[in-house]
Amino acid sequence: MKKNEIIEPEVTERKKIAKADELQMEVEKVYPTDDFGKGIIPLTSEVMEILGLTVGEPVEIEGERKTVARVWKANILDGSTDETVRIDTFIRYNAKVTVGDKVTIRKAKVIPAKKITVAPLEEEKVTLNGEIEDRIRYNLRERYLVKEDIIPVRKDMLGLNDVSQPEMKKQTVEFMVTQVTPSKSMVVITDETQISFEKSAEGYRKKHISYEDIGGLGDKLAEIREAIELPMKQPRLFKRLKISPPKGLILHGIPGTGKTIIARAVADEIGANFYYVAGPEIIRSGYGQSEEKIRELFTEAAKNAPSIIFIDEIDSVAPKREQSGEVERRIVSQLLTVMDGMMDTTQVFVIGATNRIDSIDNALRRPGRFDREIEIGAPDAAGREEIIRIHARAMPLEGYPKIRMIEAALRKAKETAKSNTDNGIKDETTKTADKSAIADYTKKLAAAKEQYELNAKSLFKEMAAQTQGYVGADLAALCREAALNAVKRIAPTVDLDENLSDEILETLVVTNKDFEKAVRNSEPSALREIYVEIPEISWEDIGGLENVKRQIVETLEWPLKYPEKFEQFGIAPPKGILLYGPPGTGKTMLAQAVAHECETSFISIKSTELLLKWVGESEKAMKEIFRKAKQASPTIIFFDEIDAFATARESGSAGTRSVAESTLNQMLVEMDGIERLKDVFVVAATNRPDTLDPALIRPGRLDRMVYVGVPDLTGRKSIFEIYLKKTPLSDDVSIDKLAEMTDGYTGADIEAVCREAVMTALRTDMSVQTVTAENFKAALDVIRPSVGEELNEKYEKMEDFIKHKDEPADDYFTAYN
Repeated sequence: MKKNEIIEPEVTERKKIAKADELQMEVEKVYPTDDFGKGIIPLTSEVMEILGLTVGEPVEIEGERKTVARVWKANILDGSTDETVRIDTFIRYNAKVTVGDKVTIRKAKVIPAKKITVAPLEEEKVTLNGEIEDRIRYNLRERYLVKEDIIPVRKDMLGLNDVSQPEMKKQTVEFMVTQVTPSKSMVVITDETQISFEKSAEGYRKKHISYEDIGGLGDKLAEIREAIELPMKQPRLFKRLKISPPKGLILHGIPGTGKTIIARAVADEIGANFYYVAGPEIIRSGYGQSEEKIRELFTEAAKNAPSIIFIDEIDSVAPKREQSGEVERRIVSQLLTVMDGMMDTTQVFVIGATNRIDSIDNALRRPGRFDREIEIGAPDAAGREEIIRIHARAMPLEGYPKIRMIEAALRKAKETAKSNTDNGIKDETTKTADKSAIADYTKKLAAAKEQYELNAKSLFKEMAAQTQGYVGADLAALCREAALNAVKRIAPTVDLDENLSDEILETLVVTNKDFEKAVRNSEPSALREIYVEIPEISWEDIGGLENVKRQIVETLEWPLKYPEKFEQFGIAPPKGILLYGPPGTGKTMLAQAVAHECETSFISIKSTELLLKWVGESEKAMKEIFRKAKQASPTIIFFDEIDAFATARESGSAGTRSVAESTLNQMLVEMDGIERLKDVFVVAATNRPDTLDPALIRPGRLDRMVYVGVPDLTGRKSIFEIYLKKTPLSDDVSIDKLAEMTDGYTGADIEAVCREAVMTALRTDMSVQTVTAENFKAALDVIRPSVGEELNEKYEKMEDFIKHKDEPADDYFTAYN
């Protein structure tokens, strides 16, 4: 097979092909797992079979440079295929490739290294001493490498880890292999390899941020890389096509979503120089100094190309000129000039970041200057889980001390076996005991690591489900707060003024309870001021109403869980649902349950709070609600008692009525305006649907009107079972009989009956152990149904009219006439 020949992508076809010497595969980033930085390359069984490889063998990886790694079996749950290969940032750096590039992989031939020399990279602040050198030697054992490879060693392995530090500060110390003997070979480190150290690897800088440090932004990151990397790496493509490459893009969105870190990661991955400029830093006091600062910045970037200029908070220096002062106008003009003057060959790319995209001058937002505008929103549940895993990947979680203890015992067992061999002990009993001890500890270590990973996976998934609306910065703060909770837990037992011993640091663990406490003490940026924590209410907590639940599931859950079905049939999902019915039937609880089941952000609005006395404030509040809902999508907005502002509009209204109408108008525009809603659903509740404006309840806005009525016999029975599941009942209490006796009672009435029965029992005797049928009978005498026959009949007429649109029998339905 010729070099760089690409094997056909179909797995079924590959199985028919004979073994090959090499394959070309596309590079993807790895997931944040414990294999990060261990020199491991995961391959599928099909690829290993084609190349004649087995797990643990060396494989050569050729990009712009050749390197070597150890083969590992790919996890099929990670979405690995036999056309792509997941390699971490250090192997990518050693092969001089980035995500999306092609690499050639082939079986490697390695020989034992006689001697190697390693040195920390320029920016590493580590003082080498005997103990740290011994730990580095231990971590490099059985590692495959070539000269000038970058090798990471975890800080906690060197005793340098600080659990309270933000995880985005690298948790590894990076070394370069400066000398290898034999020099031009791929080698493996053995016990006989002599490892020496130098102070620093001059001229090699540390890669601060990689794609593995970014989570929850897969699609957006691909779009950004497409705009930046292609012009930087392949400028000849644009010359050949006789077109100008993109010169810039604007990243906009709520603060903390990762705009700055994306720019840094792209610059580090492609090896470009990175110029970070905070917007206000450009402004100078002297006349013309601000413009000079911009010219110097672009001149230096062009001189050191390829370069990325990142202007943070660009709205502060480039606002709309008609609304700004003289300094800002001159800065905008200078930016326009330098961006237009950038030659196609300079390989300088400009990135602006802002959370106020509409404040930037329009002249900058045209193609040829900032060619693209990409919104970075709040991550979904899968994205939040990935971000939490990234920030907590080096934290000692529950089970970590056990792993370290077994690793220490295994290390000691290996040293004992080596010492016995070196001392010439040939006793078979001793050899067998050494092998048995090593095998036993190896098995225990594998089991402990598996349990550790299962616990971490469960923890991260649970945290992701509880952090709707959180952005990356919120999740980083959450992990930091959890670590600080662990520090606070041991603080009373140690003297913080003294140096902590290694024994105390080894016992420092961030537990699941530390994370749970951190969640309770934090709030999301995306929904600050209007966020409401979702109560732990599921469908099992709501008795009866099966038909209502079905309609809600179809309207709200299906579009979120099966969006591809709506695309397949070419229809838009419903936008909202109106729950109406008598008071106390469970309308609010239904909205809370569906938000919990869908795992979405949940915004609860008390409709009366929207009616503000200042002109325009109510409309502004409504606009802000929908804006934040779109940023944190998927989101459910729940308007309780929507009739407070959404009643039928009348001409010539004034005062409060006029404010309500303006608020309703704003809501209608937000729901069905030029900007289409995506993954934002509206749930409204009222017990007066007859007063609502017809424009709100038409299809395309509140698509479905669902009647939540008084529960039937089966519903009442299930409600009693829910409220009495923890109540000790005497043998004479029959739930079936209670359900028969409560005809016309709503869910709230039944809850009141159960509460009153318990209070009656306690009122009789505080030492009572069970609630009797007599107690329930007394409670029913006190608690009467809140919905009388006449009122229930009106709601049933209302439901019939809404379903069939028949002519009403009386003037009760004025809004529909």
